[in-house]
Amino acid sequence: MQTNRERKLRLFMAAALALLLAPPLLSDTVTLPAVTSLPVGAAASPFFSDVRVFNTSYTSPVSVTAVYRCFLGTCPGAAPQVTFTLAPRESRPFDDMISSAFSAPSTAGAVEFTSSGSSVRVTSRLYSPVSSGGTNGMFVPGMNVSDAHPASVLTELSNGLFRTNIGVYNGNDSGVSATIKLYNGTTLLGTQTVNLGPRSGTQLNRIFDMVGQAGMTTTNAFAVVAADNPNLGLFAYAAVIDNVTSDSSFVSGAEDVPAPAQPSPQTINVNLVNYSFTPGTSQPIQVTAGASTTLFFEATQGSHGFSGISALGVAGTTSIAAATEGDPYYGGAHPAVTYTVTFTPPESARGQTFDFWCTVHHATTMSGTLHVN
Repeated sequence: MQTNRERKLRLFMAAALALLLAPPLLSDTVTLPAVTSLPVGAAASPFFSDVRVFNTSYTSPVSVTAVYRCFLGTCPGAAPQVTFTLAPRESRPFDDMISSAFSAPSTAGAVEFTSSGSSVRVTSRLYSPVSSGGTNGMFVPGMNVSDAHPASVLTELSNGLFRTNIGVYNGNDSGVSATIKLYNGTTLLGTQTVNLGPRSGTQLNRIFDMVGQAGMTTTNAFAVVAADNPNLGLFAYAAVIDNVTSDSSFVSGAEDVPAPAQPSPQTINVNLVNYSFTPGTSQPIQVTAGASTTLFFEATQGSHGFSGISALGVAGTTSIAAATEGDPYYGGAHPAVTYTVTFTPPESARGQTFDFWCTVHHATTMSGTLHVN
């Protein structure tokens, strides 16, 4: 029979083994993509970020490390950080956090809050005092890693009665290039590209002005923010600001569907001899819908033409000739005459075959086809 001591030892060893085999708590990071501290007198409009950090657990305290990723202003040489512990159900206030916690006034950037588990919630209010004694501001939510997308869409952007700023934060350990495309309805208004270093970001103020559309009035614009690396997610947001009251609305980037990859450009050499295009006559010229296509026509015998293909917007010519002497169509020696035409077959033409012919020998004696894949 087991003694009490042996029984306790066995239970202790079983508990220790369970702890060793239990999966470790994974670290979780919540990111505030837009924070600042611009004191009165240091900027035309002072701004501050008041931050709240909350532990949702009813039973367990949690340790949190907050790292300031400064990218605007005179930033500290190394990323400042603070570590603190939240009791169960505790909310910790950090008024003017960039100055009070990180001693980095007159700067702006992002803050990353890392903890074990997933019980930490972060919110902030980015605001400015106004002359009447009140404030105007904007709620900025803490964003999870799952909120960073290779392609994000920002909807309900406005201009005219409003102005719109767009921000992007790269929370990755490698640099990335981000392209911002601004649309009104389905019309592309303009494009801006920014290069972001690791753990760095930027804000493009008055995005409509930046793409040459300062005078446009709209409440139905949207922007697509896409990383050049489809494996890297970016935090994207917009601030839509009322030009009269200065009230702001925060728009968080929603996951978008990446644009389909464009087919590679292709060049096809077409050889012409009497009564034949190669390729074209015996077998069709094969092109790809959506791909920029260049046809290069060169004759190695005789003088010819190309009718073009009007349905695809492909122009033709009456002059394609080999370098020959005594050519019956030109009446003597002449250098080679080539012809080049570039076009992009539309998606609507996919699967169709189009006819063309020689404008010298005519369709009955020298013709060809082009097929769109």
